[in-house]
Amino acid sequence: MAEPVLLRCALSYPASLAAPALGVLAAGLAWPVGAGGWKVAAAVLAGLIAWTLLEYVLHRFVLHGVEPFRAWHLAHHRAPSQPIRVPLAFSAALVVTVLGLSTALLGTDSLAAPLSVGLLIGDMLQETVHQGLHAQGVFGLSLVRLSAHHGHHHHVDERVAFGTITTFWDRCFGTMPRSG
Repeated sequence: MAEPVLLRCALSYPASLAAPALGVLAAGLAWPVGAGGWKVAAAVLAGLIAWTLLEYVLHRFVLHGVEPFRAWHLAHHRAPSQPIRVPLAFSAALVVTVLGLSTALLGTDSLAAPLSVGLLIGDMLQETVHQGLHAQGVFGLSLVRLSAHHGHHHHVDERVAFGTITTFWDRCFGTMPRSG
């Protein structure tokens, strides 16, 4: 079978972290003058938490429902032991959207840059954890529960267990695998 068009320009981990890392750099350049303290830390943390919801929504509704992303993601489901490759177009669009929406909603002299940094660090964390879940033994016993959760999504029922770095949203939205 021919490789999906979207994967022809895709980066394997850790090169796939380049676009979000450049986004963090861009957000750093837009950092509000004199910003610091608990508000900035709260904005970064809010971005990290928001990323977990965004990751769930993207995985459940875009990667499992919208072409051409569905075809790309299906290739990952068919060969989960193959190196994970992130299409550059997907990664770049995500970075531009994160930076643009944060700025549009909050303004340039606000906490948009720290919020964006949290979101993009969340993206890089998710890619790193996802890679580790597929590279057996990378994290040892530290992610056994997440590994079982993600394994259920890949090998038992792809209609559940969409969270990669947390099971929280699966619990909230009724997509936790049924035990036993």
